[in-house]
Amino acid sequence: MTTITPRKTTESVRFTDGSTIELRPLGIRDGRLLSSFVSQLSPESHNRRLLSGGGGVRSEWVASLINADQLDCLVYGAVAVNEFGSALVAVAESIRDPGDRRRAEFALAAVDPWQDMGIGTLLTRHVTRIARSRGIRCWETHMLAENTGMARVMDHVGIRVGYSVHMGLASIVHELDRL
Repeated sequence: MTTITPRKTTESVRFTDGSTIELRPLGIRDGRLLSSFVSQLSPESHNRRLLSGGGGVRSEWVASLINADQLDCLVYGAVAVNEFGSALVAVAESIRDPGDRRRAEFALAAVDPWQDMGIGTLLTRHVTRIARSRGIRCWETHMLAENTGMARVMDHVGIRVGYSVHMGLASIVHELDRL
């Protein structure tokens, strides 16, 4: 990576090979990108993100993502842009707890070819800044206990203050650091 150009809620990251990733809020105009993204998730990635191997939740999930209010439900994407067009490669979601407005549940998914490249960490840090500006101080993440990659991503955004595992499902709580 060579340069990061911050904007209000959007960042563009230019890589040394000339490619660009836009970190930006997703909305109704992104229905096609989101549908394509969901269809590209491998069964393993789908299971890790939605804790379900079934495809029935896909259209419901896409509908919830494109209709996010970007206040209590933040939905951001990492969009790869090149001369051929654009593709959504990662999605992050932060849903505020209605009982404690300082807490939210966080989730992240990336299509397989883009995993382990730092895109998830980059997107998560970006959404951390947005969430903090909206009053969120703590994220809870639910994941398969074996999903060590997601646990590593989360350790980049804050101090782990809670961890429990029940029947293979880990719940991790992080206080969000100032970035």
